[in-house]
Amino acid sequence: MLTLSIFALTLAASGFGSVQAQEEFAAPAQAQAAPSGADWNIVSRSSHTVFMTDVNGVKQTNGVTIAQVARVPASGDTGNLSHSVTELSFRCSANQSKAGEEVYYAADGSVEERIPNDLDFEPIPANSLDAYVKAVVCGGDRSPKSFPSVAAFIAAGRPTRD
Repeated sequence: MLTLSIFALTLAASGFGSVQAQEEFAAPAQAQAAPSGADWNIVSRSSHTVFMTDVNGVKQTNGVTIAQVARVPASGDTGNLSHSVTELSFRCSANQSKAGEEVYYAADGSVEERIPNDLDFEPIPANSLDAYVKAVVCGGDRSPKSFPSVAAFIAAGRPTRD
């Protein structure tokens, strides 16, 4: 996906590390009751950024699967809630994705900026952030540890291990 790929390359070129380090995932869970509340799973991490998605917030409309992906600094004060959330849409069987609106949150958790995106679907490159998110939202992969919110992940000290 072009926007996230450019963003990831910008991060890597700026010294923020690689976004290709992937967490180990548990096997998909058996069918369960309908999910309730947010369930943020770590999808991937670098030395500077943790990427998470809310698996209970995944929506499906007209053959498109829509998920929220958070980018959270991997270190920082537990009182600093700055992060961003991007809406990613997937055509799972076609192996395509596109970015939607990006929302940036300030240190106090308030919305700092909204950036609308109206991009076209593009093929998902192997070993990319979109490929990791697709494995979670389309394939049912799950991280062994999850959080009820991005703020809860930050309050927990931004854990580096599950």
